[in-house]
Amino acid sequence: MTLQTAFDNFILEKRLQGLSADSIKSYENIIFIFLHHIGGDMDISALTREMVNDYILSLQSRNIDKSTIATYVRNARIFLCWVYTEYDLSFDPHKIRVPKSPKKQVHLLSDTEIGLIFNAIHSSFPWISARNRAIVALMLDSGIRQGEVCGLLRENMDYDRMMFKVTGKGAKDRLVPLGMFAKSLLSEYMALCPYRDAQSVFVDRYGKQISRNAIRLFVNRLKHDTGIDFSSHKFRHNFATNYCIDNLQRTGNSDVYDLSILMGHESVETTKRYEHFAHELVAVKNHSSHLDDVFREQISMSGI
Repeated sequence: MTLQTAFDNFILEKRLQGLSADSIKSYENIIFIFLHHIGGDMDISALTREMVNDYILSLQSRNIDKSTIATYVRNARIFLCWVYTEYDLSFDPHKIRVPKSPKKQVHLLSDTEIGLIFNAIHSSFPWISARNRAIVALMLDSGIRQGEVCGLLRENMDYDRMMFKVTGKGAKDRLVPLGMFAKSLLSEYMALCPYRDAQSVFVDRYGKQISRNAIRLFVNRLKHDTGIDFSSHKFRHNFATNYCIDNLQRTGNSDVYDLSILMGHESVETTKRYEHFAHELVAVKNHSSHLDDVFREQISMSGI
Protein backbone atom coordinates (compact mmCIF):
# COMPACT_ATOMS: atom_id res chain seq x y z
CA MET A 1 0.00 0.00 0.00
CA THR A 2 1.29 3.46 -0.88
CA LEU A 3 1.52 6.37 1.54
CA GLN A 4 -1.09 8.25 -0.50
CA THR A 5 -3.58 5.38 -0.27
CA ALA A 6 -2.94 5.11 3.47
CA PHE A 7 -3.51 8.83 3.82
CA ASP A 8 -6.78 8.64 1.87
CA ASN A 9 -7.92 5.94 4.31
CA PHE A 10 -6.77 8.07 7.24
CA ILE A 11 -8.87 11.04 6.04
CA LEU A 12 -11.85 8.76 5.46
CA GLU A 13 -11.67 7.50 9.04
CA LYS A 14 -11.44 11.05 10.37
CA ARG A 15 -14.54 11.98 8.40
CA LEU A 16 -16.37 8.95 9.82
CA GLN A 17 -15.30 10.03 13.32
CA GLY A 18 -17.12 13.31 12.73
CA LEU A 19 -14.15 15.70 12.60
CA SER A 20 -15.04 19.18 11.41
CA ALA A 21 -14.41 20.26 7.83
CA ASP A 22 -11.73 22.68 9.07
CA SER A 23 -9.88 19.90 10.93
CA ILE A 24 -10.00 17.67 7.84
CA LYS A 25 -8.74 20.49 5.64
CA SER A 26 -5.91 21.18 8.11
CA TYR A 27 -4.81 17.53 7.99
CA GLU A 28 -4.95 17.54 4.19
CA ASN A 29 -2.94 20.74 3.80
CA ILE A 30 -0.26 19.98 6.37
CA ILE A 31 0.32 16.27 5.72
CA PHE A 32 0.39 16.99 1.96
CA ILE A 33 3.73 18.73 2.59
CA PHE A 34 5.08 15.55 4.18
CA LEU A 35 3.77 13.31 1.38
CA HIS A 36 5.17 15.67 -1.27
CA HIS A 37 8.61 15.49 0.32
CA ILE A 38 8.64 11.73 0.87
CA GLY A 39 6.67 10.75 -2.24
CA GLY A 40 3.05 9.66 -2.00
CA ASP A 41 3.62 6.69 -4.31
CA MET A 42 6.13 5.12 -1.91
CA ASP A 43 5.08 1.85 -0.33
CA ILE A 44 4.58 2.27 3.40
CA SER A 45 6.88 -0.70 4.08
CA ALA A 46 9.77 1.23 2.44
CA LEU A 47 9.42 4.27 4.69
CA THR A 48 12.23 4.60 7.25
CA ARG A 49 12.89 6.73 10.30
CA GLU A 50 15.83 8.29 8.45
CA MET A 51 13.47 9.57 5.75
CA VAL A 52 11.29 11.21 8.37
CA ASN A 53 14.37 12.77 9.98
CA ASP A 54 15.39 14.10 6.55
CA TYR A 55 11.93 15.69 6.23
CA ILE A 56 12.32 17.40 9.61
CA LEU A 57 15.78 18.68 8.69
CA SER A 58 14.46 20.01 5.37
CA LEU A 59 11.82 22.01 7.28
CA GLN A 60 14.42 23.38 9.67
CA SER A 61 16.63 24.49 6.78
CA ARG A 62 13.86 26.70 5.39
CA ASN A 63 12.71 30.09 6.62
CA ILE A 64 9.79 28.68 8.62
CA ASP A 65 8.68 29.68 12.11
CA LYS A 66 9.66 27.09 14.73
CA SER A 67 6.11 26.72 15.99
CA THR A 68 4.97 26.02 12.40
CA ILE A 69 7.65 23.35 12.01
CA ALA A 70 6.46 21.74 15.23
CA THR A 71 2.89 21.71 13.87
CA TYR A 72 4.01 20.10 10.59
CA VAL A 73 5.98 17.39 12.38
CA ARG A 74 3.24 16.77 14.95
CA ASN A 75 0.65 16.22 12.21
CA ALA A 76 2.96 13.91 10.25
CA ARG A 77 3.52 11.89 13.43
CA ILE A 78 -0.25 11.64 14.05
CA PHE A 79 -0.69 10.22 10.55
CA LEU A 80 2.24 7.81 10.85
CA CYS A 81 1.08 6.58 14.27
CA TRP A 82 -2.26 5.78 12.66
CA VAL A 83 -0.50 3.91 9.85
CA TYR A 84 1.61 2.04 12.43
CA THR A 85 -1.55 0.90 14.21
CA GLU A 86 -3.62 0.04 11.13
CA TYR A 87 -0.97 -1.37 8.82
CA ASP A 88 2.76 -1.71 9.31
CA LEU A 89 5.91 0.39 9.45
CA SER A 90 9.57 -0.48 9.86
CA PHE A 91 9.86 1.83 12.90
CA ASP A 92 7.74 3.15 15.77
CA PRO A 93 6.60 6.70 14.86
CA HIS A 94 5.70 7.40 18.48
CA LYS A 95 9.44 7.94 19.00
CA ILE A 96 9.58 10.79 16.49
CA ARG A 97 10.56 13.90 18.40
CA VAL A 98 8.63 17.05 17.67
CA PRO A 99 11.08 19.99 17.55
CA LYS A 100 10.58 22.40 20.44
CA SER A 101 8.78 25.60 19.63
CA PRO A 102 9.27 28.82 21.59
CA LYS A 103 6.77 29.29 24.40
CA LYS A 104 4.83 32.45 23.72
CA GLN A 105 2.80 34.06 26.44
CA VAL A 106 -0.56 35.27 25.23
CA HIS A 107 -1.28 38.91 25.94
CA LEU A 108 -3.70 39.00 28.87
CA LEU A 109 -6.24 41.71 28.21
CA SER A 110 -6.56 44.38 30.88
CA ASP A 111 -9.94 45.61 32.14
CA THR A 112 -9.40 48.83 30.16
CA GLU A 113 -8.63 46.94 26.95
CA ILE A 114 -11.72 44.75 27.35
CA GLY A 115 -13.80 47.90 27.75
CA LEU A 116 -12.25 49.42 24.62
CA ILE A 117 -13.01 46.27 22.62
CA PHE A 118 -16.70 46.29 23.54
CA ASN A 119 -16.97 50.04 22.93
CA ALA A 120 -15.46 49.60 19.44
CA ILE A 121 -18.14 47.12 18.30
CA HIS A 122 -20.39 49.06 15.95
CA SER A 123 -22.47 48.25 12.89
CA SER A 124 -25.00 50.13 10.79
CA PHE A 125 -27.48 47.46 11.96
CA PRO A 126 -28.13 47.65 15.75
CA TRP A 127 -28.91 43.92 15.94
CA ILE A 128 -25.58 43.08 14.27
CA SER A 129 -23.77 45.22 16.85
CA ALA A 130 -25.64 43.41 19.63
CA ARG A 131 -24.81 40.04 18.03
CA ASN A 132 -21.10 40.81 17.80
CA ARG A 133 -20.93 42.04 21.40
CA ALA A 134 -22.62 38.82 22.57
CA ILE A 135 -20.18 36.70 20.55
CA VAL A 136 -17.13 38.43 22.03
CA ALA A 137 -18.62 38.11 25.51
CA LEU A 138 -19.12 34.34 25.12
CA MET A 139 -15.59 33.77 23.80
CA LEU A 140 -14.05 35.80 26.62
CA ASP A 141 -16.30 34.58 29.43
CA SER A 142 -16.95 30.96 28.45
CA GLY A 143 -13.82 30.10 26.45
CA ILE A 144 -15.66 28.55 23.51
CA ARG A 145 -14.04 28.10 20.12
CA GLN A 146 -14.96 30.06 17.01
CA GLY A 147 -16.60 26.99 15.45
CA GLU A 148 -18.55 26.34 18.65
CA VAL A 149 -19.94 29.88 18.49
CA CYS A 150 -21.19 29.19 14.96
CA GLY A 151 -22.82 25.89 15.91
CA LEU A 152 -24.51 27.15 19.05
CA LEU A 153 -28.24 26.30 19.07
CA ARG A 154 -30.99 28.21 20.86
CA GLU A 155 -32.40 24.99 22.31
CA ASN A 156 -29.10 24.36 24.09
CA MET A 157 -29.14 27.63 26.05
CA ASP A 158 -30.08 27.21 29.72
CA TYR A 159 -30.48 30.73 31.09
CA ASP A 160 -32.01 29.58 34.37
CA ARG A 161 -28.97 27.49 35.32
CA MET A 162 -26.53 29.94 33.70
CA MET A 163 -24.99 27.40 31.33
CA PHE A 164 -25.24 26.17 27.77
CA LYS A 165 -24.22 23.17 25.68
CA VAL A 166 -21.69 23.36 22.84
CA THR A 167 -20.54 20.77 20.35
CA GLY A 168 -16.74 20.71 20.19
CA LYS A 169 -14.07 18.81 18.31
CA GLY A 170 -14.98 15.25 17.38
CA ALA A 171 -18.68 16.15 17.70
CA LYS A 172 -18.35 15.95 21.50
CA ASP A 173 -20.88 17.88 23.57
CA ARG A 174 -19.98 19.67 26.79
CA LEU A 175 -21.52 22.18 29.18
CA VAL A 176 -19.91 25.60 29.71
CA PRO A 177 -20.78 28.46 32.09
CA LEU A 178 -22.70 31.60 31.20
CA GLY A 179 -21.86 34.83 33.01
CA MET A 180 -24.38 37.52 33.92
CA PHE A 181 -22.85 40.13 31.60
CA ALA A 182 -22.78 37.70 28.67
CA LYS A 183 -26.37 36.72 29.43
CA SER A 184 -27.49 40.35 29.36
CA LEU A 185 -25.79 40.89 25.98
CA LEU A 186 -27.38 37.72 24.64
CA SER A 187 -30.80 38.90 25.81
CA GLU A 188 -30.26 42.24 24.10
CA TYR A 189 -29.25 40.50 20.88
CA MET A 190 -32.19 38.07 21.00
CA ALA A 191 -34.62 40.96 21.46
CA LEU A 192 -33.23 42.80 18.42
CA CYS A 193 -32.56 39.85 16.09
CA PRO A 194 -35.17 39.82 13.28
CA TYR A 195 -34.87 36.05 12.80
CA ARG A 196 -36.73 34.80 15.87
CA ASP A 197 -37.41 31.34 14.41
CA ALA A 198 -33.78 30.51 13.58
CA GLN A 199 -32.36 27.38 15.23
CA SER A 200 -28.88 28.89 15.49
CA VAL A 201 -28.19 31.43 18.20
CA PHE A 202 -26.00 33.55 15.94
CA VAL A 203 -27.14 34.23 12.38
CA ASP A 204 -25.97 36.42 9.50
CA ARG A 205 -27.92 39.15 7.73
CA TYR A 206 -29.89 36.55 5.83
CA GLY A 207 -30.89 34.50 8.86
CA LYS A 208 -28.44 31.69 8.18
CA GLN A 209 -25.98 30.29 10.72
CA ILE A 210 -23.06 32.68 11.04
CA SER A 211 -19.82 31.45 9.47
CA ARG A 212 -16.34 31.30 10.96
CA ASN A 213 -15.15 33.66 8.28
CA ALA A 214 -17.74 36.25 9.30
CA ILE A 215 -16.55 36.08 12.92
CA ARG A 216 -12.91 36.19 11.81
CA LEU A 217 -13.55 39.30 9.70
CA PHE A 218 -15.30 41.32 12.39
CA VAL A 219 -12.73 40.31 15.04
CA ASN A 220 -9.92 41.39 12.69
CA ARG A 221 -11.68 44.73 12.15
CA LEU A 222 -11.93 45.15 15.92
CA LYS A 223 -8.23 44.41 16.27
CA HIS A 224 -7.41 47.04 13.65
CA ASP A 225 -9.77 49.64 15.13
CA THR A 226 -8.53 49.25 18.71
CA GLY A 227 -4.86 48.52 18.05
CA ILE A 228 -5.04 45.74 20.67
CA ASP A 229 -3.48 42.34 20.01
CA PHE A 230 -6.25 39.72 20.10
CA SER A 231 -8.07 37.11 18.05
CA SER A 232 -10.89 34.64 18.60
CA HIS A 233 -8.41 32.04 19.81
CA LYS A 234 -6.65 34.54 22.06
CA PHE A 235 -10.01 35.32 23.66
CA ARG A 236 -10.11 31.62 24.55
CA HIS A 237 -6.59 31.84 26.00
CA ASN A 238 -7.66 34.82 28.08
CA PHE A 239 -10.62 32.89 29.47
CA ALA A 240 -8.38 29.97 30.49
CA THR A 241 -5.68 32.13 32.08
CA ASN A 242 -8.19 34.26 34.00
CA TYR A 243 -9.96 31.10 35.18
CA CYS A 244 -6.70 29.88 36.73
CA ILE A 245 -5.84 33.29 38.19
CA ASP A 246 -9.28 33.73 39.76
CA ASN A 247 -9.16 30.26 41.32
CA LEU A 248 -5.60 30.72 42.59
CA GLN A 249 -6.52 33.95 44.30
CA ARG A 250 -9.79 32.60 45.68
CA THR A 251 -8.78 29.07 46.76
CA GLY A 252 -5.03 28.75 46.20
CA ASN A 253 -5.71 26.06 43.57
CA SER A 254 -5.80 26.69 39.82
CA ASP A 255 -8.37 23.91 39.34
CA VAL A 256 -6.78 22.96 36.01
CA TYR A 257 -8.66 19.65 35.80
CA ASP A 258 -12.07 21.34 35.75
CA LEU A 259 -10.69 23.89 33.30
CA SER A 260 -9.68 21.12 30.89
CA ILE A 261 -13.29 19.89 30.95
CA LEU A 262 -14.68 23.38 30.29
CA MET A 263 -12.19 23.87 27.44
CA GLY A 264 -12.98 20.52 25.84
CA HIS A 265 -9.38 19.33 25.97
CA GLU A 266 -8.63 15.63 25.52
CA SER A 267 -5.81 15.77 28.07
CA VAL A 268 -5.23 17.91 31.14
CA GLU A 269 -1.62 18.32 29.93
CA THR A 270 -2.88 20.64 27.20
CA THR A 271 -4.45 22.88 29.84
CA LYS A 272 -1.46 23.05 32.19
CA ARG A 273 0.24 25.79 30.17
CA TYR A 274 -2.44 28.19 31.40
CA GLU A 275 -1.80 27.09 34.97
CA HIS A 276 1.91 27.91 34.66
CA PHE A 277 1.25 31.34 33.15
CA ALA A 278 -1.34 32.10 35.83
CA HIS A 279 1.13 31.14 38.58
CA GLU A 280 3.66 33.52 37.03
CA LEU A 281 1.21 36.43 37.00
CA VAL A 282 0.01 35.79 40.55
CA ALA A 283 3.60 35.46 41.79
CA VAL A 284 4.53 38.80 40.18
CA LYS A 285 1.40 40.47 41.57
CA ASN A 286 2.07 39.17 45.10
CA HIS A 287 5.79 39.96 45.00
CA SER A 288 7.11 42.27 47.68
CA SER A 289 10.42 43.94 46.77
CA HIS A 290 13.13 43.23 49.33
CA LEU A 291 15.11 46.28 48.16
CA ASP A 292 12.05 48.45 48.70
CA ASP A 293 11.98 47.24 52.32
CA VAL A 294 15.70 47.89 52.76
CA PHE A 295 15.57 51.41 51.30
CA ARG A 296 12.03 52.32 52.33
CA GLU A 297 13.20 55.50 54.13
CA GLN A 298 15.14 56.72 51.08
CA ILE A 299 12.18 55.98 48.79
CA SER A 300 9.89 57.94 51.10
CA MET A 301 12.29 60.91 51.22
CA SER A 302 12.72 60.96 47.43
CA GLY A 303 8.99 60.95 46.87
CA ILE A 304 9.10 58.02 44.41
